[in-house]
Amino acid sequence: MPEVRPVVVDCDPGLDDAVALAMVVASPELDLIGVTTLAGNASLAHTTANAGALLELLGLPAELPFHTGHAGPLARVQREPDEPIHGPGGMGDIELPAPRQPRPGHAVDWLAETIRERPGEVTIIAIGPLTNVAGLLLHHPDVAPLIGDVVVMGGAAFVQGNLTARAEFNFHADPEAARYVAESGVPLRIVPLDVTRRALVTGEDIDRLRAAGGIAALMGDMLAYLARGFERRHGIRACAVHDALAVAALLEPELMVWEHAAITVECSGEFTRGELIVDTHGRLGREPSAAVATGIDAERFRTLMHRRLTAVSH
Repeated sequence: MPEVRPVVVDCDPGLDDAVALAMVVASPELDLIGVTTLAGNASLAHTTANAGALLELLGLPAELPFHTGHAGPLARVQREPDEPIHGPGGMGDIELPAPRQPRPGHAVDWLAETIRERPGEVTIIAIGPLTNVAGLLLHHPDVAPLIGDVVVMGGAAFVQGNLTARAEFNFHADPEAARYVAESGVPLRIVPLDVTRRALVTGEDIDRLRAAGGIAALMGDMLAYLARGFERRHGIRACAVHDALAVAALLEPELMVWEHAAITVECSGEFTRGELIVDTHGRLGREPSAAVATGIDAERFRTLMHRRLTAVSH
């Protein structure tokens, strides 16, 4: 891998997607070479508008590639957006600038072209459902061995899900896509609920961001919206910032504990559709193909997040 890692953020903004994108922009170790969108936390129209507004907000150059992808999952007609968490449009009550428009051409085709031009270099940070990544592997199979790696926020390895008892939202939104990626053999790092739930951002963390001014304050406002929902459900002022953990896994992988395992995703179970299956004992009959995060230094993550978000403000 190059010293500065070229990354594409494949996202469905979403408030935590916004925080993740801001962390990427603030990290000199990462070279953001493109942003792709898909439906997930809201419809494709909303997530694309949100991403376009975030690119403006973060001052990213107009020539940065920005493409739309899939409007729904591979094997079903539609998915239900996660509106109660992120609000009807995906960004809560946050006011954003007018969005820039995406470029012509499907995200999957742009990804394929980009990876062919930079074989072995590009990391995809996949922080929405895995439909675009699966589409890339399905429609451009020659690209699979050319991908540097894919860092995925998704799944619940050894804990309960957040959409059903067994499934996390991103994997449940498109289990067939998640399974295809899981079994594809491309280098994967999976950042599941096992760690994102252990790295809650506290009310004090949010207050510090809001006091910092600039972009950090706006990110604090976004986290405050998530925290209000979390407080209604759990009685404490805090929130999980799931997608930001995928960026942290690239920046400081040592802050997490990793299990190397073969993985797949359940697609047909009545109660288990979307469940991430992590096999560390060889029962799937396949060699380990993924690094799955199972533990985290939560305080170190919060410090990293604060440091990067406040850097965007200066």
